[in-house]
Amino acid sequence: MDHAAETILVTGSGGQLGRYLVAACRERGFRVIGLGANPGPGVDIQVDIGDAQAVTASIADVRPDVVIHGAAYTDVDGCERDPDKADRVNHLGAANVARAARSVGAHLIAVGTDFVFSGKRAEPYSERATPDPVSVYGSSKLAGERAVLDTDPSFAVARTAWVYGGAGKHFPRTVLTMIRDRGAMTVVDDEVSNPTFAGDLADSLVALVDKRPAGIFHLTNEGWVNRFGLARAVVEAAGGDPGVIQPTSTEAFLSRYPLPAKRPANSSLANNRARELGVTLPAWRDAVDRYVPTLARELNGQE
Repeated sequence: MDHAAETILVTGSGGQLGRYLVAACRERGFRVIGLGANPGPGVDIQVDIGDAQAVTASIADVRPDVVIHGAAYTDVDGCERDPDKADRVNHLGAANVARAARSVGAHLIAVGTDFVFSGKRAEPYSERATPDPVSVYGSSKLAGERAVLDTDPSFAVARTAWVYGGAGKHFPRTVLTMIRDRGAMTVVDDEVSNPTFAGDLADSLVALVDKRPAGIFHLTNEGWVNRFGLARAVVEAAGGDPGVIQPTSTEAFLSRYPLPAKRPANSSLANNRARELGVTLPAWRDAVDRYVPTLARELNGQE
């Protein structure tokens, strides 16, 4: 397929995942246009996705072949404090993008989250599992999923989990910063999911473009681990002593540091449908070992 003849519009292009998406699209020869709420690298068009008229006009001007909708309000506790903003961005924003994409005949792949599940089961969730969110963030993202698929059942939702990478705040950065500044860290050992490197996620989303998938997909790095195990892996990949990470329970952690939003206990996802299409991601530990040394050098002022 001649990718140069196709245009992909990426929403949230200035964000954590968005910057990797723009790069992945360009590497594969697509023409890519970035849409974001704020000016910055990767943002060609500045639009509030909660503004239906502005979204429709922007997408009509670009007339993309595919829209990858990565824009979201992902501050889990922020969503709990401001449910109106969560609904405007994660639900109504997704609906606006979906309707605008349909109006120009573009295919849409929207990025979803593991937080649509409560995490109360022991095994990974398949794409057919019934969502049961326990937070405003999860509920708003689920409403966005439904808006996308109600607009056009041929559109796709790709759920992911525990995304990290890039310049913003994310778990490996928090771990290495804490160890650098304090020498030790206590991490919960009863939260489980699939750590997913944003670069690998972007590559897999772009790989789905040629397949024009429909319905719900799960896209994460393979395998799952608890937060404690992930923190130890991050320290080890940075060349440190994983013994500086100590375990605790969520109950004990919240008794000291209360948080507004509930988190799923085990929100790990099974990538069944993507695998059937031949789209797979590397193991989570491989991704950590590839990414973290670069992050460590950055934090040490070497890059």
